[in-house]
Amino acid sequence: MANFEEFGHTMDEEMKKLKEFFEREVKPGAKRGALEALRGASARLAELADDLERRSKDSAERPE
Repeated sequence: MANFEEFGHTMDEEMKKLKEFFEREVKPGAKRGALEALRGASARLAELADDLERRSKDSAERPE
C-alpha cells in the first residue's frame, strides 16, 4: 500500500508542476496568439470597410 500512496503523492506533485507550467508558459502564449489574431482580423476588417466605402462613393458619384 505504501507504493500506491507514494505513487499518488508523486502524481499529485507532477500535476501541480504541470498546472504551474501551463499557467506560466502555455496560457500567456495562447493569449498573445489570440491577441495577434484579433488585431490582424481588426486591421483586415478596417481595410474591407474602407474598400466598401470607396466603392459606395464611386458608384454614387457616377452619372447613370
